[in-house]
Amino acid sequence: MKMIDAPEIEQQHQQLVSMFERLNDAVRKRESREEIYELIDEVIAYTRLHFATEERIMAQSGYPEIAAHKDKHRQLIDEALHLKEKLNYVGEEMFTEWFNHWPFARVLAHIQYADKQIELHIKQSREKE
Repeated sequence: MKMIDAPEIEQQHQQLVSMFERLNDAVRKRESREEIYELIDEVIAYTRLHFATEERIMAQSGYPEIAAHKDKHRQLIDEALHLKEKLNYVGEEMFTEWFNHWPFARVLAHIQYADKQIELHIKQSREKE
């Protein structure tokens, strides 16, 4: 069975972090709401693409925790879909602080811990071949 390399996931992680940083900068610099909303939409679209890639790789590699990982993906997307509402409710200053301590931190934690488990599984699977 041909398996997609984990570097594909890592490249997407780097892109995702870069997009989150760009969104954070836009809010901090008080760019227009239209621009910020556009960035939020881009982050959500790219996150969906990334999660689809991860889920395909998990299925191909027989990752045993796929259901729980997919559930975590659904939770993160649900939270992301409320970013515009949160910005409208709390304003730019509070949003930036909240964003750094909650969604951005959660995505980084997901990448550092949950996604590393996928990479470890793939590596172990290859060593058994």
